[in-house]
Amino acid sequence: MSRNRSTINPRKTPAQARSRVTVDAIIQAATYILTEAGWEGLTTNAIAERAGVNIGSLYRFFPNKESVIAELQRRHAVATHTELHKALRLLPEQPSLREALTLIIEVIINEHRVAPAVHKAITEELPRTIRHVPEEKELPRRQILEFLKPFMRNVPEPDIAIYMIGVAVHAIIHDITADRPELLNHPALVSELVILFENFLCRPAETSALFPEMTQ
Repeated sequence: MSRNRSTINPRKTPAQARSRVTVDAIIQAATYILTEAGWEGLTTNAIAERAGVNIGSLYRFFPNKESVIAELQRRHAVATHTELHKALRLLPEQPSLREALTLIIEVIINEHRVAPAVHKAITEELPRTIRHVPEEKELPRRQILEFLKPFMRNVPEPDIAIYMIGVAVHAIIHDITADRPELLNHPALVSELVILFENFLCRPAETSALFPEMTQ
């Protein structure tokens, strides 16, 4: 049975500075426990103890441990979007497709270099019923689509192409994070991904002729 989305949402958003400090401590504690003990070792009591708050303070903001992890995922998505937005503004006025792809992929990889064990735990240990794509993750996708669209050649469905790239790059990087995290620092990782997606977005003219129904 799938878990109702409302059960993974925070009870309330902290408004005061003291409340924000409490919520930050809870998220940091959950990150530590998820890294060290995995999903099975993650309990609300353990989170509260590690954060140095009483259990009532935790339940004031989060109904369960799933909602804590949902907030952790949301923060990760927001951080990725923020860094991507900053990075895109630093590109040359007329960048090449390779420069644009390099920057986008570097941002995603850099976000996974931070606490790779947490990404591994979320990917491998969290029950699928509580894994979700926060709305904030859609923002980079739309932003990337609008940014890369002028570079595309013979791509009949740009939106689908960008969606596929998003799925592929996250799947590849998540697998690397889980199985071979040392590759996150390998200089060839970015260039190999760039070549893969550059060829996907700049196709020979004859490719579109193979699927005429998609160009109608």
